Amino acid sequence: MLMRKAVKWYLRGLFPPAATTVLLLLMLLAADSSLNAIKTEGPSQFIALMEYIFFPVYGVLIGSHVFRDSRTTIFELGIFNGPKTVFLARTVIVAIGLLPGMGSVALLAWWKGHPEFLVPILLKVPLYTAFIAVLAAYLDSLAGTLTLFIIASAVPMSFSVLLGRSGSGSPDALMTSLAYVFSPVLCVRYRGLLPIDGAHGTALDLAVSALLLLWGYWAFSRREFSP
Repeated sequence: MLMRKAVKWYLRGLFPPAATTVLLLLMLLAADSSLNAIKTEGPSQFIALMEYIFFPVYGVLIGSHVFRDSRTTIFELGIFNGPKTVFLARTVIVAIGLLPGMGSVALLAWWKGHPEFLVPILLKVPLYTAFIAVLAAYLDSLAGTLTLFIIASAVPMSFSVLLGRSGSGSPDALMTSLAYVFSPVLCVRYRGLLPIDGAHGTALDLAVSALLLLWGYWAFSRREFSP
């Protein structure tokens, strides 16, 4: 009962009508246009727009809803009776918030005849949720938001450089594993050239997401907050 109350409380204001509607519309228009161009120009444009721009911005929009300063977190711990309910409710809300954006683009890619992008895009939901859970356990509003954008945008860009050199020598298993964790959509472009295939990459992403969520809960439950 308390968990349901907490989820409803966080759900209020999760989707600011103007910001979310405009971002979703732009993201779908960009996805549609870049998917249509894959036959002539390849997947680079779609991957760049989604992996480095729209998905990170959408993730920050949703993540900012649960990043809090210490005073707000203390208030939430008080009304929801401890860290367990607060952490779980925040996690559920982030996943709910990410699904419309990632799910819409994934379904559009599938409908446009590019099912190879379906699972990698949907993997963004557990991965972003896990990243946000860990960051929210350690950082307050501004620091958490900036760090999330770096993890979601700048880090995948670095892997685009690394994987782009796969023609002159395939990256090792460790670097490929990190690429799957931080940029699963990008890895679609290099399937067949990487030492880890898509199925193992998917399993790895789900396992890492679960471990990060456990880490986030452990860190959040032991953090000391000062007003």
